[in-house]
Amino acid sequence: MSDPDRLLLMGRVTRPHGVRGEMKVAPDTDDPQRFDGLERLFLGATPETAREREVEHVRFQYPKGRTVVLLSLAGVDSVEAVEDLRGAQVYADPDDLPALEDGEAFLHDMIGLTVIEVDEHGAELGELGTVRDLYDGSQLLFAIARPGAPDVLLPDVDEFVIRLDLDARRLYVRPPEGLIGDE
Repeated sequence: MSDPDRLLLMGRVTRPHGVRGEMKVAPDTDDPQRFDGLERLFLGATPETAREREVEHVRFQYPKGRTVVLLSLAGVDSVEAVEDLRGAQVYADPDDLPALEDGEAFLHDMIGLTVIEVDEHGAELGELGTVRDLYDGSQLLFAIARPGAPDVLLPDVDEFVIRLDLDARRLYVRPPEGLIGDE
């Protein structure tokens, strides 16, 4: 069993697919392909109640530009068994996932990073605030909490997010002109 505090949310079981226990999973990860190659997942309402399940097979569908994960688990072999899991959160142990590339991070690892503003040459201009949250819709947004000022939402694009240093717990940014007002 994995430590529930370490489990990463990967998606949610939405409904059965077919009659042999395959299920559709709505991915909650920026890269649904991370499901491929996993030997186990954890399903439950919360990380604390999630039970380990052996993965038998993973495949993908791409309706209307989205990705749906089709998942088969050991011991889940009927529509009724999938219905019992409908709505369950699907978690993975980070040790089971493929290694991240340089400059990549899990979203939860970015909460609490100190945000440093830099100029066009990369020289530090000062501390802007702290990453309070992330919003992952059509584009990832950093919610930056600033002392004594309203939060700022900064899009995760190369033009604005210059460098991530997880070891130093810092995110270096160059916000667009006018985003940070003089309060």
